[in-house]
Amino acid sequence: MARGVLGECFGPQIWVRGEIHGLKVHAKSGHMYFDLVEKPSGTTDAYIAKVSCAFFRGAFVKWHTSLKSLGLGNFELSSGLEIKLLAGVDLFVKEGRYQLIVSEIDPSYTFGAIAKKRARTIEQLRSSGLMDLNKDLAFPVFPLNIGLITSEGSAAYNDFMSIVMRSSYSFSIALYDAHMQGQNTVPEIISGIRVLQRHPGVDTIVIIRGGGAKTDLFSFDDLAICTAIARCPKPVITGIGHEIDISVADMVAHTYCVTPTDVARLFVSRADGLEDHLLEARQELSLSTERMLASAGQRLATLGTHLGHLCSRWTMTSLSRLKGLAYSLDKKITQHLSARHKDLERIAAQVRGLAATGIARQSRVLDRLHLQARHDSLSAVSSCSRDVDALASALKSACSKACEINRNLLDQRERVVTLMHPSETLKRGYSITINSKGLTVTDPGDVDMDEPITTIVQHGTIKSTVCDKEPG
Repeated sequence: MARGVLGECFGPQIWVRGEIHGLKVHAKSGHMYFDLVEKPSGTTDAYIAKVSCAFFRGAFVKWHTSLKSLGLGNFELSSGLEIKLLAGVDLFVKEGRYQLIVSEIDPSYTFGAIAKKRARTIEQLRSSGLMDLNKDLAFPVFPLNIGLITSEGSAAYNDFMSIVMRSSYSFSIALYDAHMQGQNTVPEIISGIRVLQRHPGVDTIVIIRGGGAKTDLFSFDDLAICTAIARCPKPVITGIGHEIDISVADMVAHTYCVTPTDVARLFVSRADGLEDHLLEARQELSLSTERMLASAGQRLATLGTHLGHLCSRWTMTSLSRLKGLAYSLDKKITQHLSARHKDLERIAAQVRGLAATGIARQSRVLDRLHLQARHDSLSAVSSCSRDVDALASALKSACSKACEINRNLLDQRERVVTLMHPSETLKRGYSITINSKGLTVTDPGDVDMDEPITTIVQHGTIKSTVCDKEPG
């Protein structure tokens, strides 16, 4: 009775619009069951109305065959797809539940709905300034740490991994296993982006899946996925696997490729480019090093020659100064000895004069007094002889002392001259520092910052560069 009332109210069939939710296919019978829901404008999860639908195998095969004849054989149903279907209103008596018995679905409506949703998503992203946000991020210099979002074991996963594993680079892959088709696609991909963008070992995030029907890829026009990609702080690379149209996710991603294989080749080519750059840099560095070493060798040879000239000139100057000092010392000693010799001669002359006077006086006395004079003369001669001997002894002693004093003075000055020689200074653990002009450094102001200096020690020289100065 209720069925009859439904038939009178709705007729044999009606067109109904809504979004597929919870699509399931019975494994044995091939029947397809789902809910058709109505959502308020601008929402993605909540719905305001729901009705159960049954698309029996016979009707589905007939409908799908007609699509193939129209060239739309790749139109596939999936959860989240907005459709317009032709169905009869029926009552499932066993459970007391109303349902729609589907006979066909209008693909043109679905394609139009997808296009409208896509345009709406693009407009919202542009108005929010998100279209180029991820593109502005810098691509890693060493793109070896990849966060991968795809279905593990899928063809896309295998294609991607086969390329990176065959390369000669140590790629690090952090996989987030996600459904890439169906009602779980959107939340799982968003969750994968959030997990991998916080992963410290991930520099870039890759989203890939294999090719499929156009309706299989509408999830990648979803605003939530596109917003998550745009706001991701790490570059996002997509390889959704369709060659004709690009998804909105491709449009907001940092870089998009047609297939997962192309994404893998992108990373390998980036690594190849980096390797080529490093090889060129190594060759350039080697050539630059050789040129620098040759230039430094020439400069060192020039400095060595200059240092040799400076050392020779300094040695000649020091030798000349020593000779001058020795000549001056010899002259002073000679003058001193000459003065002492004159004093001795004057004393000797005086002694001889006194002796002659005494002898003459005594001779006169002797002339007057033969015997007494002779006696007195002998006594005087004897006395003078003793005086002469004493004076001679004193003179000899004075000369010896004067010579000894002068000899000691000469030895002392010779030791001073020896100690003043630079080699003796070096032997005592000191060193002599010469600036780039060949002048002895006695004050921090004698040198400039970064100026090359040479330090002479007992057994060689040390070359260094001034990096700091502290006044005494």
